[in-house]
Order: sequence, then structure tokens, then C-alpha cells
Amino acid sequence: MCTYNITVDEAALQKLQPSFSRESFGRWLQSHVDALVEDLTAEPHSGSSIAHTEEEMKAIVEERLRLMESGNATYIDGEAGFAQIRERYGL
Repeated sequence: MCTYNITVDEAALQKLQPSFSRESFGRWLQSHVDALVEDLTAEPHSGSSIAHTEEEMKAIVEERLRLMESGNATYIDGEAGFAQIRERYGL
């Protein structure tokens, strides 16, 4: 593990979150730094059903454009689309 010193404007921090103490802010900041490091070091294709490589995304977009340009695309209402996403991913 490495230790770093950072400087935070305490007056600005109190405006942002009055309930932060020095200790609670340190824990909060540590959790965000840990998450950032994890995100930055994660494999680009995690195997998730919603993760795609750059090449896969290009192919998906090209196919969708082809369908739209040919008039064979199926369109759904935006609210219906968001409802499907919320149901599928539990959002």
C-alpha cells in the first residue's frame, strides 16, 4: 500500500457535506479512490452480458444503422425502452 497526502479546502467541504468529519471524509475518499483504481485496472471485457469490445460495438452499431437505413428497424417508445432496461438490470 502507498500513502499520499492531499489538501482539501475544509470550508468548501463543509458546504458540500456539513456532516463530514475529518475521519468520515477520509473513509469516503478512500472508498472512491479504491473504486477508481479498480475501474482503471479492470479488464476491458469483463464477461458481463452488457460489456463489449470496441470491435463488437462497431459491429452492433453498423448492423443497427443498416437496419435503420433499410427501413427494417423496429422502434419502440423511449419510456418503454427505459422500462425494459429497468426491468432487465434492476434499476
